[in-house]
Amino acid sequence: MLALVRRRSAAVLGAALSGKADGVIRLRPDDDYMLAVHHPTTPAQIGALLTFESAGAPAEQFADAARCHLAGRLPLTPLLRLRRSAPAHIDCDAWFELADIDVDRVITVAGQDDEFSDDGLHDRTAQWAMEQLDPEGPPFHFIVVPRVAGGRSAVYLRTLHALADGVGFQSIVRDLTDGEGDAPPQGPRRGRDERIPGRVEWLVRSGLALLGDSWRARSTRAEQAHAREALAAFKADPAKKRARTPKLEMGGPNSTSRSFATLTVSLDRLQRLGTALQATVNDVFLLVGSGAVRGFLSEIGDLPDEPIVANAARSYRRPEHGEIGNRIISLHPHLATHLDDPLARLEAIQTSMAAEIERSRLQEATMDQSATFFSARKIRKLAASRVRDGGMMTPGNVTLSNVPGPAAPRFLAGYRMVGNYPTPIVGSGRFLNVTMRRYCDGLDMGIMTDAEKVADARLIRRHIESALEQLEQLVAAR
Repeated sequence: MLALVRRRSAAVLGAALSGKADGVIRLRPDDDYMLAVHHPTTPAQIGALLTFESAGAPAEQFADAARCHLAGRLPLTPLLRLRRSAPAHIDCDAWFELADIDVDRVITVAGQDDEFSDDGLHDRTAQWAMEQLDPEGPPFHFIVVPRVAGGRSAVYLRTLHALADGVGFQSIVRDLTDGEGDAPPQGPRRGRDERIPGRVEWLVRSGLALLGDSWRARSTRAEQAHAREALAAFKADPAKKRARTPKLEMGGPNSTSRSFATLTVSLDRLQRLGTALQATVNDVFLLVGSGAVRGFLSEIGDLPDEPIVANAARSYRRPEHGEIGNRIISLHPHLATHLDDPLARLEAIQTSMAAEIERSRLQEATMDQSATFFSARKIRKLAASRVRDGGMMTPGNVTLSNVPGPAAPRFLAGYRMVGNYPTPIVGSGRFLNVTMRRYCDGLDMGIMTDAEKVADARLIRRHIESALEQLEQLVAAR
C-alpha cells in the first residue's frame, strides 16, 4: 500500500511539474495573451469559411449530413474542451477535456429564405466573425450554410485563438474532413468529462508546476543569456534596423464592424511570377500586397513617405508541441510602399523579410515561455489597457499572412471542399488583414477590413487584382 501511495504521489508530482495531467493542459503565456486581447473590437478568434460542391442537393440534406458528420468528428479533435481559471489567477488557465457536448449549441444552421450570393455570404461571415465566443464556454462554433449560389454549400468555423494558432487550426480542419480514399478515422473516445480539481488541489498543482517552470528556466539561464546577447547584437546592427510603423488616418481604435471578401489565385500563377522574378511565392504575395496597400492609400490620400509595416508570423511548432496552443513569432517586414518601382519594392521587401526571419530565429532561442506566479493576471491587465486605449499590441499597419493548407482535396460527409478561406483578425490599431492559405492548386485569400475604415473589402480585392495584373505586365514586358 505504501508503495502504491508513493507511486501515485510521484505521478501527481510529475504531472503537476509538466503542467499536464489526465487531459488537463495549462495554457502558455502566449495563449493567455490571446485571451487578454479577446475584445468586442478585436475578437481573438481563428476562423475559416469552407465551401463545398453540393450539386443542388436539398438544403436539409446537406445540413443534416454536415451536422451529423461534424458531431461525429468532434471527439477526434482538440475542440471538446473547456477553459477554467486557476484559483486567484495564481497560474495560467487550463483546458479540461469534455466527454460530450450539446451539439445544438455548437453546430447551428444559418437561417436563409433563399440561397446566398457570394457577396451575401461574405456579409454574413463578417457579422459572424465579430460574434465573440464565450471564453467560459466551448472554444468553437460551426455555422452550416445549406445553400450558396453556384450549387454550393458552406460551413463557417471559428475557434478561440487561445486554443490554436493558424497551423493548429488547419490540423483541426484536417481532423474534421477526409482525404480522397481515406479509411474511417479512428481515435480516442472520451468516457467522461475531465474532473476539475478543487481549490486546494489546484493551488498545490499550480505551485508545483510554477516551481517546475522556474527550475527549467534556471537550468537554461546561461543558454538564454547567450541567446539574448546574440539578439542584442543583431538589433544593434544599423543594417538590420526595423522600419518604424507610420501613423495613418486608417489607424486608431477599431470598430465592432467588419467587411469580408475572398479571392482565389492559382498557385501556378504566383509560381510563374516567382520564377521570373527570382522570388518565392511568399515574396510575390507580399509584393502584390504592398502594391494593393500602396494603391489604396494613394487613392484616399493617406500614403506616407515612409514604408508601411506589415504584421505577419512565423510558426515554430514542432511535433513535440502538439496541436493545441500558440507557437508563433511575430514578423514585421516593411512593404516598401514608398517606392513606385515594383522591382525596387521587391528587393527592399526581400531584404526586410530576410532580416525579420533572421531576427525571429534569434528571438526563438531567447523565448522562455515559462509561466510565473500571477503572470496571467499581469498579461491581461496590460493587454486590456492597450485595447481600451486603442493602442497597437504589436507593430504593423496591416497584416499580411501566408499559412499552409492541404495540397489535396478534402471532403465533408462526402461533399468535396472547393474553398478554404481564412476569416482573419483585424488587430488593434490596424485596418486590414489579408491571409492566404493554399488549397489544392489554388491560393485562397480571406480579406477582412474594419468596416468603419474600409467600408467594402471588395475595394481591397480590386487593388490586389490590379497589383497582380500590373506585375504580370511588367514581367511580360521584360
